[in-house]
Amino acid sequence: MYEKSPFRNHDSVRLVRVFIFILAITIPGVVHSEPVTEPGDITEDMVVIPAGTFKRGCDRFGHQHGAPAHLVYLDAYMIDKYELTNKKFEKVFPEHKLRRSQFSHCDNCPASKISWYEAADYCHLKGKSLPSEAQWERAAQSGTGCDFPWSGEFDPEKPQARGGVKLRDNGTPVGSFPPNENGLYDMAGNVWEWVSDWFSIRYYFREVMYNPRGPGHGIMKVRRGGSWSDSIKAMRTGYRDWSYPFSRGFNDIGFRCAINLKMSSE
Repeated sequence: MYEKSPFRNHDSVRLVRVFIFILAITIPGVVHSEPVTEPGDITEDMVVIPAGTFKRGCDRFGHQHGAPAHLVYLDAYMIDKYELTNKKFEKVFPEHKLRRSQFSHCDNCPASKISWYEAADYCHLKGKSLPSEAQWERAAQSGTGCDFPWSGEFDPEKPQARGGVKLRDNGTPVGSFPPNENGLYDMAGNVWEWVSDWFSIRYYFREVMYNPRGPGHGIMKVRRGGSWSDSIKAMRTGYRDWSYPFSRGFNDIGFRCAINLKMSSE
């Protein structure tokens, strides 16, 4: 038989509730575990990316930033049309308004100064997830990983995205530039975007990969898409980089969410 607890049942429950409350108000990023429900469809402003095979990466970026190029098969999924804005993020994390980035400060500018864990929390609470690195690149591509999300080169006189300004400017409201072929906005420039994968230069292989989710563990998380503060090369769809996932200090990293689709067997 179990030994009788020195606490009465209601005392034990009270202590547990107090402990959970203290954790919730003292640890950054700890939020209510139930999904945040709002009127409307969670798939609003999302695009369906059909199942299929594509070539991920670009050999000329080297092993740290996108080589070797290789084939990837993905099941169908949905992904947000737009980078998550300050206004939407702050409906779930209202304290973020006190620390908005001065470089991306408007309500409809992309939310930044967000850790990877806060981005993952937000997507989870909306019934979604961060896209995998492969999902992000498939949605961004207009050709191969060596290309931009649009056809042709970057034109600094008539820029197709907010990028390559090297800390001389800031972000813009989401959707300020034309969408790519998949109907997605800002897949190049504006802000980098967190994806779900841990970073490793050993994870890319020449053989076909099926619904890859990245290494099981790591130190850095992958970010994709380049930003207003970075190089033009970083806006090519196969270019990958990485950052420390606990940091809230990045003025130029945001995110968007995805939904994995379960296709009917009929």
